[in-house]
Amino acid sequence: MANLTLGDIDFKKAQIDIVRKGNKQDTINVLPSSLEDLKNYLGVRKERYKATDEDVCVFLSKYGGKAQPISVRTIQNNIKKYTKAFSGKTLSPHKLRHTFASEWLRSGGELVLLRDQLGHNSIETTAKYTNLDNEEAKKVINRMDTLFEDDTN
Repeated sequence: MANLTLGDIDFKKAQIDIVRKGNKQDTINVLPSSLEDLKNYLGVRKERYKATDEDVCVFLSKYGGKAQPISVRTIQNNIKKYTKAFSGKTLSPHKLRHTFASEWLRSGGELVLLRDQLGHNSIETTAKYTNLDNEEAKKVINRMDTLFEDDTN
């Protein structure tokens, strides 16, 4: 996110071009509500950070009165700060990613599509990354049992 530029965002397609680990280029889909938040941020970005046309990075900080690309450390600190203020719990970017993945699966999202969204090469990595807790696993097994009962009648 620190290196995300204005040109990486496609509002019409609801997608963002990103560079993953190992300089791997990828395109991710973005929630409509997140795009709306991004539009709102971009509406105040120029005034708040004194951004010029040369400031192509989306996320900025102000240093010495000038706009600067935000650092990875600042992103991490901001996420921890605002998640604590919002929920009372300090969450890291990694924990938010894990939560996104778990909620994707809980809401019926496909593992293969999640793998692609997270940028994993292996489905096994995604499966490990998104462990459902024991109670959730029991619910899934019980639903499966019900499905099989319906097939035998």
